[in-house]
Amino acid sequence: MFFIADTRSVCYTFFMNIIEELALAKLNLTLGILYKRQDGYHAIDTIMHTISLFDRVYVEKARTVEVTVTGMTLPPDNTMVRAAELYRQETGCGARIRCEKRIPAEAGLGGGSADAAAVLRGLQRLHRMCDDITLRKIALQVGADVPFCLVGGTCRCEGVGEVLTPFSIQQKLHFVLCKPEQGVSTGALFRALPLPRPRVDTFAAMAALAKGDLDALAKSMQNVLEPPAIALIPEIGALKQQLLDAGALAAQMSGSGSSVFGLFRTAEQAEAALDKIHAPFKQVVHSL
Repeated sequence: MFFIADTRSVCYTFFMNIIEELALAKLNLTLGILYKRQDGYHAIDTIMHTISLFDRVYVEKARTVEVTVTGMTLPPDNTMVRAAELYRQETGCGARIRCEKRIPAEAGLGGGSADAAAVLRGLQRLHRMCDDITLRKIALQVGADVPFCLVGGTCRCEGVGEVLTPFSIQQKLHFVLCKPEQGVSTGALFRALPLPRPRVDTFAAMAALAKGDLDALAKSMQNVLEPPAIALIPEIGALKQQLLDAGALAAQMSGSGSSVFGLFRTAEQAEAALDKIHAPFKQVVHSL
């Protein structure tokens, strides 16, 4: 059964027809690519984890769909537009949406997916017109990561990312997150991806997270998209080395990149390491 966890987002209602949602970014603590499916998508096995970096999304009742964005230029047919239009087609309810962007684009952090999920949560809280199954169906039509972003927390994600197995972790995790100037096109990376890729031990990472064993987690972290992404953007590898040199237990690229994160034992160690990282974007982030 599919549940939308209200505890994973922050929501305020003003005058009963405006909702504020936090669109939370994600990290891929592991990412394995199993095979290319007949529909052209790749079957994945990944652990996604919600972090404290977020966009703010405001959703207001309207008859049509209008989206404005500050902090970044997005294409007219962005994920928020698609999510709101699909919800409107299903229910007849539109929205006036405003998004304050902070999550970098082409970073592997799920920013567009998080924004779409925030729009769907906001619309649902305003109108209560869809059941969970219908909302999840809409989310998947927008993008493979959107169902996870509706739920948040920590999940094993399979299929194209829509088959979710939520699980609890033993302790809060602390990261230094950074990104080079150049982003990675997910489509271009997957089109050029050589197969097969090395196997990823998802179960070992899940067991480490369940026990709170950071050393075991560090050993099991792996992203099979990282080597081909580094071949395209060598700065990804350079940032990974900076994080390791700064004391990270492990460092790797998130998703299809180009952001890189380092795992630290404590928040204080992460803060101390931040000054040693030289990148256009860098920030300490934590589990949510």
